[in-house]
Amino acid sequence: MNARRHNAGPQVRHGVGYTRYSTDEQGSTAEQRAINDAVAAEHDIVLTHSFADEGVSRSLADRPGLQELFDYLEANRDVHYLVVNELERLTAGIGQRQQITTLCKRLGITLVTEDIGLIDPHDEDAMYDADLRAVNAKGEVLKVRRRTRRNLRAKVAAGSTIAMRPAYGVRMKPLVVDGVELPSGMPAFVGGRKVRSGELELHPDEYPWLKQIFAWADEGVPSDEIARRLNTEAVPTKTRRSGWGGNTINGILDNPLYKGELVWGRRQVLRDENGRAYLEARDEDDPGRVVKASPLGPLVDPDLWDRVHTQRMARRGERRMKKRVVPEHVLDRFVYCARCGHRMYARVDNPGKPNMKIRIRFYCPGTRPGMVAKEGYPGTCTRVNSMLADRIIKGVGSQPIRGGATVQVTVSRGVSKDEHARRRTALEARIAESEAEWKNAKRLAIKGLLDDDDLVSTKRRTDEAVSAARADLADLGDSAQIEILPFAGEIAERFAELAQALEDESAPVALRQRLLRDFGVHRIYVDNPDIRVELL
Repeated sequence: MNARRHNAGPQVRHGVGYTRYSTDEQGSTAEQRAINDAVAAEHDIVLTHSFADEGVSRSLADRPGLQELFDYLEANRDVHYLVVNELERLTAGIGQRQQITTLCKRLGITLVTEDIGLIDPHDEDAMYDADLRAVNAKGEVLKVRRRTRRNLRAKVAAGSTIAMRPAYGVRMKPLVVDGVELPSGMPAFVGGRKVRSGELELHPDEYPWLKQIFAWADEGVPSDEIARRLNTEAVPTKTRRSGWGGNTINGILDNPLYKGELVWGRRQVLRDENGRAYLEARDEDDPGRVVKASPLGPLVDPDLWDRVHTQRMARRGERRMKKRVVPEHVLDRFVYCARCGHRMYARVDNPGKPNMKIRIRFYCPGTRPGMVAKEGYPGTCTRVNSMLADRIIKGVGSQPIRGGATVQVTVSRGVSKDEHARRRTALEARIAESEAEWKNAKRLAIKGLLDDDDLVSTKRRTDEAVSAARADLADLGDSAQIEILPFAGEIAERFAELAQALEDESAPVALRQRLLRDFGVHRIYVDNPDIRVELL
């Protein structure tokens, strides 16, 4: 039974304060702290500490400040009051309210708010009123989301610049605080509120390269080649976390900002039938899409932008005309290039011949611009490496191909030293992450911030992940060893049976792929005309 720890004597009332807001548009922790101080003084409470969650959601498990608050209350049993200016800052909905109430009962904490005053978690009438407020608070979540989007859209329509992530070639104008210029994009905290300049300007280092990108595109240089040139010149990307890729260049060339249009709300978040979120482009006449003139004006010649865009649309239309659906194949995700280590991709080898059986050929992407060999492989492919899928299967089964020839097949068991170290590190990291997730779930459950069903689900999921990873570690062994097996006798007979099963197109592809994995096949390396089958 939980003991209530309040005594009626003239003791000093110790408490803590809590503040929270979800977005920069919704509140100020400084203002909330001032209200908490006034509320505490009104009830003769001395605040010993204040905790805050800035720019985080209402989910209890995702609020580090709230977790620190209850850690503090656990360690300081002379603190009996939790002051928050509005109950909605603390909980959203009845489910959260019950979790917080249960935790406050166990710790003997009384809630104090500006509008309700003292709320004893053991007082059923006060808790009933809190329940009514919790129901209303749940509905407020959707209202706040809609309100925030409307406010942002209104600001854009009124001419304000909303650019949380400036495009390549531009940056947020740096703020000057106390005579010191902050780095571009760094916010300042003024009166407890996060403030950014909200003004765009040309980026002195990126803008010259932006013009060069459009110049190359105007010359007909493909996006992948532009990316390769930028990587060769060691030009940093916007995030500076990775190298350039063709898709990044495509995004730059398609951005209307560079022709002088600032478009807000180009895409919207939708959800599929399973509740998973995905992005979808808005139509030109969608009211959620706002187009304004950029305060910077055109960054490249509008005629150049239109010319590049027209060329890209024409090439995109040609690719769509040529694009053919590649049916799922049993060897998908199993075939790798023995020269450079990249996974090979499947293509239809005999398009436009509807009366013939579809032939699938696997190609190595290593000859594409910017592709480099994986670590531990001979080098980048200088010539196309490809092989028909049927030829791979027949080779594995020692079946003759055209002309009565057979494919040279090597079978290896085990992995190289580098691959062994990589797999071991990945498995150990998976175990550590799962164990840390379970440890954190237990800590949240003890505090009442995670319900029993979620705790059981987390336990089951992490146990399964740890068990699978430990089994994979045991199979991997302590040291890297590669054993070359003679492709003859019983081994050749077993592979012949495997190849026969793989050729059975009446069986689902997933079932035949499972058969490959159960057989122990990890990868199939191709260097036409040779094949190496890697077993675990």
